[in-house]
Amino acid sequence: MVRIVLLTGVTGALGSALLPLLAQQFPDHDIYCLIRATDAAAARGRLDAVIGGAAMAGDASRIHALQGDAALPGFGLADGVLDDLAARVEKIFHLAASVDFDLPLPESRAINVHSTAAVLAFARRCRLRGTAGFHISYVSTAYVAGDRNGLLKESDLRLGQGFWNGYEESKLEAEELVAAAAHELPVTVFRPSQVIGDSRTGAISKFFGFYEFVGLAVRGRSNILVADPDARPDMVPLDYVCRALLHLSARPDAAGATYHLAAGLANSLAVSEVVEAVLEVMARHKAGSEATARPRIIRADRLALDAAPDELARYEYSAQKLLLRTYGPYLAYERDFDVAATHALLAQAGIVIPPMREAIMVTADYALRSRVRRREAPHNKPSQLGETA
Repeated sequence: MVRIVLLTGVTGALGSALLPLLAQQFPDHDIYCLIRATDAAAARGRLDAVIGGAAMAGDASRIHALQGDAALPGFGLADGVLDDLAARVEKIFHLAASVDFDLPLPESRAINVHSTAAVLAFARRCRLRGTAGFHISYVSTAYVAGDRNGLLKESDLRLGQGFWNGYEESKLEAEELVAAAAHELPVTVFRPSQVIGDSRTGAISKFFGFYEFVGLAVRGRSNILVADPDARPDMVPLDYVCRALLHLSARPDAAGATYHLAAGLANSLAVSEVVEAVLEVMARHKAGSEATARPRIIRADRLALDAAPDELARYEYSAQKLLLRTYGPYLAYERDFDVAATHALLAQAGIVIPPMREAIMVTADYALRSRVRRREAPHNKPSQLGETA
C-alpha cells in the first residue's frame, strides 16, 4: 500500500515552493494536494500550473489533485474517500490559509480556524485507522504575537496581546486548537515571519507585502515612505522556510514543538537599509535612464509635522495610504522573535539565514523582472493582495 503525503495550500507561495521538495523527500509516497475548485478537472488544472512552474514533470505521476475545501468538515469529501485517505496518509502539511490582512475576523476565522479544525478531525481519523509514522506540520505565523513587545518566545501563545488584524488573531485561534490536540496528535507548529522570495533566484509565486511597496517605488507614486527608518522588519527567504520546515518536521522530537522560522533582529535590516538595497537594484534596471527618486522615510506620528503640503497631497492620493492601513504595523516597530534555539538546530544541518541584504536585492530584482514580463503580457490579471491558498 502506497503511503500518502497530504498537502493543503499548494497554490500559495509557500505551498508551491514546498511541493517539489516534498517530492524529493518522500520518493516512495504519493502526494495528494487538496485544492478548492469547481470540479476535479479544474483542481487538476490548478495543480498542473504549479507542477509546470516548478519544472517537476518527472514526479507528476505520483502527485494528485484532490478536489475539496480545507475549511469544510471532512474537506467536503465523502466518507468513503476520507476513509481510504485516512488509511494511507502518513504526513500532513497544512499550509492553506487566507493571508488577506483586510478581512474581518469572522471571515479570516472561517478559513484559518475552520480549516485547522478540519485537518485535526481528519488526523484523528488517520490515527484511528492506525497509520504508522503519522505526523502533522501546521504552518502558522510569527505574528500570533500581535502587539506584544520584548522577547517573543516560541512557547508563547495567548498572553493578553491585541492584534493588528483578523489574520493574526485567527491564526492564534487556530494554534490554540492545535495546542489542545497536542496530547493526542503528533503535531508541530511552524511560525514564519514575512516570507520573501528564494534567496538564490528571487522566485516567488505571489506578490504582496514587501513587493507592493517595491511596485509603488517603481511607479513613483509617492516621494515619502511612512515607516520608522530604524525599525528592523523581520523578513525570511522562501527557500530557508521550506528547508527548515522539512528538516525540523522530520526530527523525532518534533511532535509538540513550535519553531520560529524567522530571521531574528540580528539578521534583519532597518527599513532605511531595505530602501537603499531596493533603490540599488532599481538603478541597475534603469541604467541610462532617469533614476528613481529616493523617498523620504517619515514615521506615522511625524507625518503631519515633517511632510510638506505637496508631499502630503501625493501621499493622500497614492496607493501607499491603503497599503499602510494594511502593513503599517509591520513597518512601525520591530519584533524580537526568539530564534536562538531553532537557528542552532538548523545550523547543524547547514540551514542558515543568508545575508539578508543580498537576499532582498535578489528578490527585488526578480520582482522587477517579473513586472516587465507582466507588462508585456496584457491579458494577465494582477495578483491579489490576499489569496486563499
